[in-house]
Amino acid sequence: MIKQVLLILLGIFFLLNGLNHFFNSKILEEYAEKRSLLASKLMIKLSGVLLCFGGITLISGFYLLYGIIGLCIFLLIASVTIHKFWGLENREIMMLESMHFAKNWAIIFELLYIGDSLLEV
Repeated sequence: MIKQVLLILLGIFFLLNGLNHFFNSKILEEYAEKRSLLASKLMIKLSGVLLCFGGITLISGFYLLYGIIGLCIFLLIASVTIHKFWGLENREIMMLESMHFAKNWAIIFELLYIGDSLLEV
């Protein structure tokens, strides 16, 4: 039961972040453009859809493996395109981006662990 509650909470986290991509798209588009992301407006919308889909799969349990794969792909791409701390000169921004980079990888490892436990059943 605890595992199910934790999956729902994680799903809510991703769903809220996905909705944020729609409600605060201007801010996120500006941020993405500063990081030289191609087609930032489209990418913000697509990533919002992917985050919402992944969150809903974690909450509902339907198509869970597909949701986990989608979230891992999103986090991987976001890590190397948006949070590329290695190319920054401002030390404070570099530290902030490196923390987001590390956070994304921690979440990827968590999702892979969850996905692996699904395959064992």
